[in-house]
Amino acid sequence: MSALAQYLAFQGSAVAGSDRSLDRGAEADKRAYFERIGVRLSPQDGTGLDGCTCLVVSTAIEEANPEVQRARALGMPIVHRSDLLAELARRKKTIAISGTSGKSTVTGMVWHVLQAGGLEPSLITGANLNSLMAEGWLGNARAGSGEWLCIEADESDGSLIKYSPEIGVILNVEKDHKEIAELIPLFIRFRDQTSRRVIVNADDAHCEALRRPEDAVFRGAGMADGPAQRVRYGDWETAFTLGGTDFILNVPGKHNLANAMAALAIGRELGIPLEACARGLAAYRGVERRHVRVGEAGGVTVVDDFAHNPAKVQACLATVKAAPDGRPRRVLAIFHPHGFAPMKLMGEDLIRGAAEALDAGDRLFLPEIYYAGGTADKSISSADLAQAANALKPQAGGAFARFFPTKDEVIAAVAAEARPGDWVVSMGARDPSLGDFAARLFAAIRAARGRA
Repeated sequence: MSALAQYLAFQGSAVAGSDRSLDRGAEADKRAYFERIGVRLSPQDGTGLDGCTCLVVSTAIEEANPEVQRARALGMPIVHRSDLLAELARRKKTIAISGTSGKSTVTGMVWHVLQAGGLEPSLITGANLNSLMAEGWLGNARAGSGEWLCIEADESDGSLIKYSPEIGVILNVEKDHKEIAELIPLFIRFRDQTSRRVIVNADDAHCEALRRPEDAVFRGAGMADGPAQRVRYGDWETAFTLGGTDFILNVPGKHNLANAMAALAIGRELGIPLEACARGLAAYRGVERRHVRVGEAGGVTVVDDFAHNPAKVQACLATVKAAPDGRPRRVLAIFHPHGFAPMKLMGEDLIRGAAEALDAGDRLFLPEIYYAGGTADKSISSADLAQAANALKPQAGGAFARFFPTKDEVIAAVAAEARPGDWVVSMGARDPSLGDFAARLFAAIRAARGRA
């Protein structure tokens, strides 16, 4: 929603909006940013509709919302955010990135590759690019002068079927918001609505089943015509060579090498030279809350990460476990479950994935499930998830996973447990306090270790 508001404002449209977190006095810097770029903000009580011609809503907005009710009373059109994005995409040549995991990262990488290729692309994405944030922007939208637009196509609410892009990418198909059987028809329709070329991850079994003979492919560590060479993984970066060109990614992990291959496949489709693609990927600095280095204190490294489904959690944990020098590394993992319904759907898979990625000597800390409000079946608890995790690691004697009712208790427990050489990673989504949690966690560890 914030990306759409910015994109329209950058193009000269009059834009107003509201946000519950802003209504509660949170994120004053975000309010100031929107006012600076000309977006008028109002309380979410219906008064902000004065002078507007339509109301744009996300899936999270209920029918009983005061602004929805006032729009209906006024006879004002109510447009879902995906329909607005689809309309904006029709005005450009669009590259739509789909898949359960990696959309924001690949969309950011692709935008940088096209930018380095001189195509002056536009961007509408779901996460803030660190490179754009460093320039003073919120980071998830740009209105370029070129003909190409890079967007995410989201499967969580089924809206990816609304897009008919020039180039479509399918990164992976995994259980997150929906079961696999529900997702496959959505991706098939998205594939069939792509007009020029579909690019598919040939290493993902579900994607491979979707691939047609005319579709292009990428792989986790290479392109269709050859693998990446001299791959080197560091704690904070990845290096490789492809087609005789050296690449440096300012993000770590095997999953980010695969993300880069997807971006390079698009660069190849558009005829961008590998040297320009390398410059674009080197300019990519990650996105907000994706493997962010919070700090190091007394030999303890703290990472904040957006991981929130089984595949993302496994990728994050595999990255922090993989010490470049090959020495064993103990990980203290914190997972913030992000809703009762999601944990009912995938909690078992998520805990199994975490247990597989971690050793018996590692630790998993679970605060209570985040409750965002509204109606919810609260018949599952993080205590249930901790019990399931300990059953998967019986050799740890019940000490592998620990449940705590509050985040403050988690911080105290992790700070007391951490010792030199440990990596502490906080994972989760939806909860807007998680960035602040990571900062408070690092401060507590620094205090416990007695030095910076």
